[in-house]
Formats: sequence, C-alpha cells, structure tokens
Amino acid sequence: MPKNWKAPVIIIVIMVAVLAASFILPGRQGNKVLAPAFTLPVLEGGEITLASLKGQVVVLNFWATWCSYCVAEMEELDAAAGRLAGQGVKVLAINIMQRETEAGIRAFLGKKEHNYLVLLDHDSRVARSYGVGGIPTTFIIDRQGQIRRVKQGPLGPGELDNLVKDLL
Repeated sequence: MPKNWKAPVIIIVIMVAVLAASFILPGRQGNKVLAPAFTLPVLEGGEITLASLKGQVVVLNFWATWCSYCVAEMEELDAAAGRLAGQGVKVLAINIMQRETEAGIRAFLGKKEHNYLVLLDHDSRVARSYGVGGIPTTFIIDRQGQIRRVKQGPLGPGELDNLVKDLL
C-alpha cells in the first residue's frame, strides 16, 4: 500500500459523514430545515419564543462581548435592524453567555437603545441546537420558520439587507 494512503481515506470518511449528516438533520423537510424552537429571556425583561415570531423574517445573531468580530458588527447589526424592522424583519442578538454576566452585557451595551432584542442563552443550549461552532454566526429564518441562510463571521455594511431581500 502506498505511503500516502491515509489522507485520501480520511477525506472519503469525512465526505461520507457529511453526506450522512445531511439526511438526519433535525426538522428536515425535503431540502428545507426547520429552525429549532426556543424560549429565551430578554435582557430587558420577559422572554421570547421563536414560535411567537412566525410570519416574520427572523435574524438570529449569536455573539459575545469578548468576541472582537462580534463587537465590530454590532453597529451594522443595529442599523440594519432599524432599516428592516418596517419590512417584517425581527433581529435577535443572542448572547451565548460564556464568561458573561447580565451586568457585563448591560455595561457593554450602555444606555443607548437598540433596534434589536438581546436574548440570553445562559447555558448555550440554543447555540448548540443551531450547531453554532464559532461566533459571530447569523441565521436567517423565513416567515414559515425555515432556516434559509447561515453566515459565519461578521456582517459587513449592507450585508444583512442582501441576505434577507428575497424573503421580504
């Protein structure tokens, strides 16, 4: 057997695993994936469920205050949330609560009002259910509750508008 046999075998095993995983995704309907349901507390009080937002385009942005890329996109996320709110788009900034406190998040956000809701994922359960492997990660959910897009990394200027425009 040739010396370089390990790399091709590993690649084939990974490809088979990815293919198998694509058939067993939770909530899969044909080639669409239902967004996992959740209920999370809102930083300013109360709680929100994903089900209560059905009929709207929902943007889930997973973030943390210690993530420099997350911090860099916050101003754009806020501006986009303001621009898109009148078109039936709800932006939820879900803090994954790793090394975070509610007081620290409040201090980070300051007194300024935001165009998005900040949700607290205390045990990162929701992040895990969405398969978030790194932050920031943004999910776009259509009006029927299907995940339509996933963006890993920070949002650039106007990028969120482009990600949702065909869903409005």
